Amino acid sequence: MNSGMIIALVAIIAPLITLIVIFDNIHEEKMRKMKIEAALREAEMQRGYAPGTYSRTFSSKKSYKEFEREMKRRKKKGQEPIFSSPEYDEASERAALEKGIEDLQKRIENLDVILNEKKRQKQDN
Repeated sequence: MNSGMIIALVAIIAPLITLIVIFDNIHEEKMRKMKIEAALREAEMQRGYAPGTYSRTFSSKKSYKEFEREMKRRKKKGQEPIFSSPEYDEASERAALEKGIEDLQKRIENLDVILNEKKRQKQDN
């Protein structure tokens, strides 16, 4: 191969590799955003909010601007926000935590029984 062919080959391959890297980075960024949005929606559902309450996505800047105007208008009029958060109930959360702790203790006891049985079976063999 002479140097002219090598230069031509590099001139063809270098832009292709650059395009591949650029498209890969764009794809990674889109996937990262989708993962964040999915995690946020999951967290919203776990907390009892409707999906999209805080992870609201907008198809265009125009729709986002319309949403902002609507929120400002409601705030000026003293109206309730478009989406309201559920009341925080400390008593029910405490009861749920206590129930969860009891369930975990039962599971630990069951695991202890299973491990003791396996240990006893090994000793018998």
